[in-house]
Amino acid sequence: MKKMKKVEIIIESVYTNRLLKIFKEADVTGYTIIRDIEGYGAHGLKTADEANDLLSNNYIFTVCREEKFERMIEKIRVFIDRYGGKCIISDSLVLLHAKDSKQV
Repeated sequence: MKKMKKVEIIIESVYTNRLLKIFKEADVTGYTIIRDIEGYGAHGLKTADEANDLLSNNYIFTVCREEKFERMIEKIRVFIDRYGGKCIISDSLVLLHAKDSKQV
């Protein structure tokens, strides 16, 4: 197992590519996007059945090593301040494939 940071971000879908640019700049190459999530927050109820995805939210998460996390955390803070959203950060243990654990 490997200690890593899990970064979870909920943002309006229109800003997804801007966030992924921050990941790329920090050399974070793996992530998952779950589109059209539903929930209630500061902007009220967001539903996944909007006529278009401009008003919907996406859930994006990644796990990365501490040094990659440190490279992007301030940029994510600025991003959230500018565009809104939520960012949840947690320490994680990632169970690696046997071949990957030898490379780390």
